[in-house]
Amino acid sequence: MLQISASVLLAFMAIFNFLHIAEPSLPTWLSGLCGWLSLMLLFSFTPWRNFIQFFLLAGLGIVLLVWGLSRGGTVSLPNLLVQNNSLLVMLYSVSFLRLVAVPAAEAGELPRGRMGFLKTLLGIHILGAVINLSILVLVAGRYHALSLLRRATVSLMGQAFSAAAFWSPFFAAMGVALTYAPGAQLLTVIAYGLILTVLSLALITVLAGGWRLQKVQDFPGYPMHLSSVVIPATLASLVIVLHLLLPKISVLALVSTSSIGLVFLVLLLTAKQAAWPRFKQHLLEAAPRMGRELALFLGAGVLTLGLQTLLGTVGEFQIFKQFTGIEASILLGGAILVSMLGIHPIISIAVVGPLILPLQPNLELLATLFLSMWSLGVVANPISGTNVMLHGQFGVSGRDAFRWNLNYVFLMWLLSSLVLVLLSTSWAK
Repeated sequence: MLQISASVLLAFMAIFNFLHIAEPSLPTWLSGLCGWLSLMLLFSFTPWRNFIQFFLLAGLGIVLLVWGLSRGGTVSLPNLLVQNNSLLVMLYSVSFLRLVAVPAAEAGELPRGRMGFLKTLLGIHILGAVINLSILVLVAGRYHALSLLRRATVSLMGQAFSAAAFWSPFFAAMGVALTYAPGAQLLTVIAYGLILTVLSLALITVLAGGWRLQKVQDFPGYPMHLSSVVIPATLASLVIVLHLLLPKISVLALVSTSSIGLVFLVLLLTAKQAAWPRFKQHLLEAAPRMGRELALFLGAGVLTLGLQTLLGTVGEFQIFKQFTGIEASILLGGAILVSMLGIHPIISIAVVGPLILPLQPNLELLATLFLSMWSLGVVANPISGTNVMLHGQFGVSGRDAFRWNLNYVFLMWLLSSLVLVLLSTSWAK
């Protein structure tokens, strides 16, 4: 019963958010309140060790908040309730895509060789960009059943999946980037991200296969077909078109409403009588499945609010005097090192955002930095959601996954730094 109640509260979190879009006079804190109440219920039936990151983030945020208030800062309860709310609604809405966008597992021989490798690389990347970890569960499950979860396949899955964070509007990373770099233009950020994505996929290919792909002549690929990307491509196109037609509506809102709407439409067309039962089942089971993200982003919201409150009382304190590609590269390297210690990239982003925004930076460059922090941070983090899932469900060692990704992370940091410097130089002209 508590699970159902927590899940229903998440549904109301989305509903109140959508109602606010239609009628701006409706306060957004109603949506935020539902999210917090859902988390409180999760505390009552979920082991508290699952929320260690939340308590650390929220605890630090409260300390900073109290410190800031003692120095004359101000804060309002609605501000606390709405921190990261639109991002959470987007994550909740996108989760429904697994009902229609996850390709069915196929029996038979795995495609082997260069084409098998390339199809797996692009398939995981494109599908992961929309349906998130669901694609890894599917592919890793097939490899695990055939005893093929080894360095080559595990590294490919993690790196191809995380590269989607560079550009995908359906990835949590984009929501975070647009939240902490408010005003950044989506299409420009996607364009910058796609540059990094091309470099990332090329680097993954060379590291795994060699310059002539001679190392993957017997690579066991996962069967991917063109039909698998129809829904992801449709949804991406829909969001971009709506963004051009309705520029005043936030990208997070467009992603949220488009995801829910498309899922329900596809279910009505394909599942018919089973459409509502499947939709309802997913809705009523949402809270436990989303508990980790809910706690992480609400905790990060408290940290951000505390940091903003304190910084508002300390005058002109800045770690940099300007924000160019050089500073972005330094911050990216620092975020990667922090991630290696097991700290989620959202924490680095939540700290860096309030420190850099007063410099009036190029917001698209800042958002691209945040996407890079996320993409490389989750690969470098031995206890990231990706590595925890692979370890918990399939027994892949987090230490091994971390060690296997080190070359990629270091080289991709160099490439990302070069791109950030070039973008910064181009903007300055």
